[in-house]
Amino acid sequence: MRRSPLLAALGVMGLVWLGGASGCSSGDSPTPQPPVEPPQASGEKLAGLEGPVEVVVDDRGMPHIYASSLHDAALVQGYLMARDRFPQMEFLKRNVTGRLAEFLGSLSSTSVENDVSARVIGFKRVADRVYASLPVGSPEKAALDGFAAGVNVYLGELRTGKAKLSSGAELLGFLLSNPAAFTDWTPQDSVAIGRYLSYSLSYEAEQDVALTKARGAAAAAFPAGNPRAGLFRDFWSFAPSRDVFTREGQSNGGPAPKRSLSQTRLPDVELLSQAQGFLDGARRLREVFGDDNRGSNNWVVSGAKTASGAPLLANDPHLSLPSPPLFWYSHLNTKRAGGNLDAQGISLVGVPGILLGFNDRIAWGSTTAKHDVTDVYEETITAGQSGAPDTVLFKGQQVPIEIITETIKVAGKPNVVLKLENVPHHGVVIPTIQNGAVVPRTASKAFSVRWTGNEVSNEFGAFLGLNVAANLAEAQEALTKFKVGAQSFVVTTREGDIFWSTQSRLPVRDPRALTYDPVTQTGLSPAMVLPGDGSCEWIGDEESRFLPQDLNPSKGFIATANNDLIGTTRDGNPFNDAHYIGWDYDIGHRIARITERLQALVDKGGVKPEDMMVLQGDHRSPLGALLAPKFVAAARRVQEERRQPGTYPDLSGLVQRVSAADLELLVQVAGRLEAWSFETPPGVDIGDGAPSASEVSDSIAASIFNASMVRLVKLAFDDELTAMGQSPGTKSLGRLVQFAMLEPTRLATYSAAKGDTVLWDNLTTAEVETRDERIAAAMLQGALYLRERLGTDMAQWQWGKLHTLTLVSLVPPTSGESPVTLPAPGNAKFPVGFPRPGDNFGVDASNSGLTNPEKFSYENGPVQRLVVEMTPSGPRAWNALPGGQAFDPKSPHHADEAEHWRRNKAPPLYFTDADVNAHKASSAAYEP
Repeated sequence: MRRSPLLAALGVMGLVWLGGASGCSSGDSPTPQPPVEPPQASGEKLAGLEGPVEVVVDDRGMPHIYASSLHDAALVQGYLMARDRFPQMEFLKRNVTGRLAEFLGSLSSTSVENDVSARVIGFKRVADRVYASLPVGSPEKAALDGFAAGVNVYLGELRTGKAKLSSGAELLGFLLSNPAAFTDWTPQDSVAIGRYLSYSLSYEAEQDVALTKARGAAAAAFPAGNPRAGLFRDFWSFAPSRDVFTREGQSNGGPAPKRSLSQTRLPDVELLSQAQGFLDGARRLREVFGDDNRGSNNWVVSGAKTASGAPLLANDPHLSLPSPPLFWYSHLNTKRAGGNLDAQGISLVGVPGILLGFNDRIAWGSTTAKHDVTDVYEETITAGQSGAPDTVLFKGQQVPIEIITETIKVAGKPNVVLKLENVPHHGVVIPTIQNGAVVPRTASKAFSVRWTGNEVSNEFGAFLGLNVAANLAEAQEALTKFKVGAQSFVVTTREGDIFWSTQSRLPVRDPRALTYDPVTQTGLSPAMVLPGDGSCEWIGDEESRFLPQDLNPSKGFIATANNDLIGTTRDGNPFNDAHYIGWDYDIGHRIARITERLQALVDKGGVKPEDMMVLQGDHRSPLGALLAPKFVAAARRVQEERRQPGTYPDLSGLVQRVSAADLELLVQVAGRLEAWSFETPPGVDIGDGAPSASEVSDSIAASIFNASMVRLVKLAFDDELTAMGQSPGTKSLGRLVQFAMLEPTRLATYSAAKGDTVLWDNLTTAEVETRDERIAAAMLQGALYLRERLGTDMAQWQWGKLHTLTLVSLVPPTSGESPVTLPAPGNAKFPVGFPRPGDNFGVDASNSGLTNPEKFSYENGPVQRLVVEMTPSGPRAWNALPGGQAFDPKSPHHADEAEHWRRNKAPPLYFTDADVNAHKASSAAYEP
């Protein structure tokens, strides 16, 4: 079973207990709905309220909060969220603000290191500045203050013993027993968590340095004249796997300006290595919300193409999948008392308001747009004299470096005081971190990071604006506040609009930063480390009209999936357009499949919400559909060479060294792949009864393909990757295998003499390996692995025995496995996790990756499955979360949502007063 990201990052192991424990007919009729019944109990006093608040909790655990002001709605939201999720909120807050060591101390081997990374990036510093910038009386301040007050009411109950820690939160007992460390929740904590989400989706310092290291390593290992020279372009290509884009032909402002290419001096290897300690910590910090295998989908369909005539919205963001999930259902309403708020959806844990969802007039969803908003600069530093600060060279001048002091409290040990160097016009210098400690800089070179998230902006205000927007114009106005962590927002309205915008701050670079040519591998690029001398600066912000967007397109739908949105990478070079947007996109299989399915649906007409749900659960294997036929063809050639030696001489060595029994096994697995429909069901009983024969057959083929695929990657590319000492991630490896098998001529390593890429040949052997030999060998290795792991009977090789999901608590247990984990430890039916369909790059994201041949489980996927039909009289909505509302494993709402989610079902939500009342499970009233 996988360990939680925080558990893995913190190294908390074997700790000793130290502390004291129906359809949502939302407005199907325009007639007024009867009010929710008043609560039966008398009102409970809640400190900080300005007026009475009523709450109805429905049978799915969602609180519907009816207040007379935004402040009061947020206060009760904070109180109820803390009651459901305090352990998770506390750990997340401390992870983000760099306060884990304050109570973990010697209990964790890496809590200080984690805190150092958080302090370097500076979530708390920027949160303080953002909060200070909010005007007194603003909606943002009212909501943040109210939410913090509500959380603190619950914390007071913990302090007095009125509330108790649930099972699975025992580690926090040590915090509760330490009054100095157990501090109140602040509005800035919520802002910091929100900025952390933006960071996890947009901060690319690690990628910029990694790409720079890889470029240098490739050139050193395979210099000019080597048959593999230029392979950096193959392994780290900027081109999409599929040329499918959200909008074709959007004007990007005319032809690109002429940019003269130049040879580039790459930073020293030692300098790149010195940054690695911090970058590793930053990666671990980011991966609490998901690793590089995450993504997101959303789409909207015009009412002209739907059965009801109302537009449809679907949104399933892909982040990490802990238990409980990162999001919490809520419904906030001040409209009944004369206000303007009536919004429902999911709230980010620790943050007020509705992040994604709908109100009575509009619905919205988002995916990461992948705009490039981070640059790493190589600074030239001169030591200060006579006590003067050190300086950096910038536009011919020496600019003093500022010092930022951060003090990390460590339980049971002396404080750790950080003296961080800050370049005023760029950002904090990446420190050298060794064994969890910052090593003073001695070199005259260093890297600094500039990220838009280090500057004041008001994303929270953008979401509050969406919460109350009554039409498209108000939604568009709200999005003008969104600056950091660029998203592809999709919006539908009661009036029938479908809209998409990537509104955010996108820096315009000096043209000298955009001279990189992927073919010659010369020039400079924002995807790699840039010189910090002032030649490659941000010189402004991109105009909104040049950001990808669309409104009511004639094709009848808009879809995004973290893809290249308008085709700037179609030529393999994202840096040569008139307006540079970004480079680190999804490779395109998800958007290709979504577009294919949506096009078929709108061509047919009469699109229904159920069609959206089915598409969210699409499990067709993208690589399987493209590459499995090549696997079958290679296996056939092996058999032809076996029957008639010399038919395929490149396969003679394989035939001679493999036993007759294994060659027969190759025939069998090829037969399974030939019969495969490319669907990837688990093929086991997931609680709904025995799977069909066709599902079992497809699941076996999915196991064979995926076990073979990951081994093909190793057989084909491990020799080059070992020589370079660098490796790309799953996206790049998947794209390279696809190009090598289907379009080898587009690779830099293509040999006209061989008629193929030279990458198939293993550098470390005397033999010359070919594509078919590598494929057949990988198929055999995959089959032998499956036989060893699942038994000799191929009928038992179901995909669901390998491809599983375990939802792990973010709060580390004191020992053993956390009872918060799903499936619960000791679950007899699912001992190794929930069996799941899907594979790499599929629509219903469940990527197990292509780097570990022993691992087929996964950790990232949809954090909701939202579908909204925005009728003229209001929304009808469906959703499911990967877990439940409550942290407490004894709660009936700890795991109930997971049962819907894992079956790819999305039950209706309750929005109108009548629906909420009909599904009421409990109610409460609160008074000042």
